[in-house]
Amino acid sequence: MKGVVFNLLEEMVEQEFGLEVWESLLDATGQDGVFVSTETYTDEQLVSLVVAAHEKSGIPVNELIRSFGKFMFPRFHKTNPGFFKPDMTLKDFLLSVDQVIHVEVRKLHPGAGLPQFEYVDENDSELTMIYSSPRKMCMLAEGLVAGAAEHFETEYTLDHSECMHDGADACRLHLKFVA
Repeated sequence: MKGVVFNLLEEMVEQEFGLEVWESLLDATGQDGVFVSTETYTDEQLVSLVVAAHEKSGIPVNELIRSFGKFMFPRFHKTNPGFFKPDMTLKDFLLSVDQVIHVEVRKLHPGAGLPQFEYVDENDSELTMIYSSPRKMCMLAEGLVAGAAEHFETEYTLDHSECMHDGADACRLHLKFVA
């Protein structure tokens, strides 16, 4: 995982819980906290920080990961305005993730371990995103969707009917957009 993800996690923890909590997470995991945004770090390093945050706060791991995804979205928008068009909808944005955004990210960061998305575009008000990744960070994807929905001022419901954590080959995130 790229260091920029760790930098964002640090920002979220410090903003939500304070610098002392971030430092305690680093101490608990034996990490120095120096994450170069373009360098690659192990998934285990990130997971250990999240587990330590869970142990310290009592907040479930999946809830922390989802919150992190939601926190990440506005920062993604701020640093990547070219991915957003004035007339873009939440659905348009979500459909661009795998075929546009991830293509560009791979150009900038060769070897980045990005998830794959397939889509079932049912109609104007529904979309199923099929998420697959060895990382099984589907809750991060859920959080990013939540952050994007806030940005696009779109209400939605999400049904996570199949999950890799339950043995499925991929996660099915079925979204209904509320008019």
